[in-house]
Parts: sequence; C-alpha cells; structure tokens
Amino acid sequence: MESIIAKKLGLTYEPVAILWSNEKPEGSLQLKPHASSCIMHLFAQVVTRGKTAVFDRETYGCPGARAGLGFGNGYYDAFGGAGIEFMAAFFCKGVESCRDPETYTSVVEHMPERERAKFIRGERLHRDPEKATRFMTRDLPVIDIAERYVIFTPLSRVKADERPVVVVFVADPLQITGLVTLVGAILEGTDPVRVPPMAACQQIGAFVYEEARREHPRAVLGYTDLAARERVGKTIPQNMFTFAVPFRLFEEMEAEARDGVFDGPVWLGLAEECQE
Repeated sequence: MESIIAKKLGLTYEPVAILWSNEKPEGSLQLKPHASSCIMHLFAQVVTRGKTAVFDRETYGCPGARAGLGFGNGYYDAFGGAGIEFMAAFFCKGVESCRDPETYTSVVEHMPERERAKFIRGERLHRDPEKATRFMTRDLPVIDIAERYVIFTPLSRVKADERPVVVVFVADPLQITGLVTLVGAILEGTDPVRVPPMAACQQIGAFVYEEARREHPRAVLGYTDLAARERVGKTIPQNMFTFAVPFRLFEEMEAEARDGVFDGPVWLGLAEECQE
C-alpha cells in the first residue's frame, strides 16, 4: 500500500501501519515474554529500518503499553500487583506523593538499579495522585481486542486484502503543519487534531482506536512523551513527531491529497525553501 500524502510531503520515513491479526508475520521483531521495556524502541526500528514488530498479551513491554496496544488495562496489576496506587505516585513525585513510602520503596528496590532514581523522584506527569488515578481508571481509553497480535509494519508491506486500524506518520514541524492543514480541510469544526499528553504508545494506539469509533474521527498528534524520547534517543530525530490517524480518516486524507494543500503555491514554496 502506497501513500500519496507521504510522497507529496517528502517524508524521510515511510508511514507505519498498525494492524490487529491472529497471524504473526515471519521474521518480525518481538520482545521477550514478560520483559519490561518501552515498545517505542521497536516502533523506532519499524520507522528507521523498515522492520516489522509484533506484540501480544505476554510481550507488551510495560503496563502503559498494554493499554496503548489494546490488551486491556495494565495498571491495576502493574509491577507484581503494586497497582494503581503505586503507579499514581510514580506518575506524580514518586515516594513524596505516596501514602505508604515504605511499601512504595520496597517495590522500587526490586527494580533494576538504573531505574530506581526515576521511580523515587517520579515522572511528574500529573500534579497529584488523584488526577493520576483518574487518568488510569477513567480518562484512558481502554479496549481488549479480540485478535492475538498487534503489528507495526511499514505501510508498503500492507497487502491488498488487509485493512490497517491506524496509520502513523513520523514528520517534522513543517510536515506536521501540512498534515494538520490537510485534516482541517476535511473535518468540520475547529479541533481536527487531538493532543493527549500521555505515553507515546498510547498516542499512536489507544487514543487513535478511540477516535476510530467516532462518527467523525480526528487525528492524534504524539511523541510528546519525554520518557519515550529519552529511551529512543536519537534513533528518531528529536525534531520529529507522530501524527496518527484511523484508517478511515487516512483514506479521506489520501483522496483530498490528490489535489489539495500540497499542490497549492504556499506549500510548494515552503517545501522548495526547505530543500535549498
């Protein structure tokens, strides 16, 4: 499957398709069962090296990615059952935010030494544990897909009889501007792009899945996750963002892109300047 948008944008990286399937692609990258890891490492390999990555209910990396991929809510039994209360403190100021510092610290002591300082200080994504708890139990869109696997693969590898759930563009600020403009040309209203300040995997998965269920789905801007950027490093350049869309919206965007904003004089002039 090819993309008119990718060609006219002059993307450095091919768009990534996310599919749900009961079949595992041969030669795909996959985490070890129950390994704790950020799945954006594998996403980066799909983006920059054209690999295919696959995830299932034993190889989802971390509690947040379990929800991000669509395998239910991983926060309730996170870290051996430490669960919501532990994660709420971690998402705030770590040991400073928890009601039971001794129990919290005992969980952290079983983690790899390189990770402990982060858990003691906290990620500071929410101002208080109550807000963090609401995110995990109410605000985060959670589904448990029927299929066994979630697959990340370059869009060109999608077969004619396959239909992705999500298409993810990895783009620089000017290209993001073009994508926002393209989506704005299609959707009614003034809010065609959602920007949830959550995990990078959730920004390309769970939140886009939720949009796909709407009558008029929006795009989701992502890779605003500081932790994911730290873990992926420079594999994906620091000036890049993700722009993920449900496949139904992708099809509308492709139709509009045949003779749309990327064929106008303003875009063509800006694109030419960037090439000089």
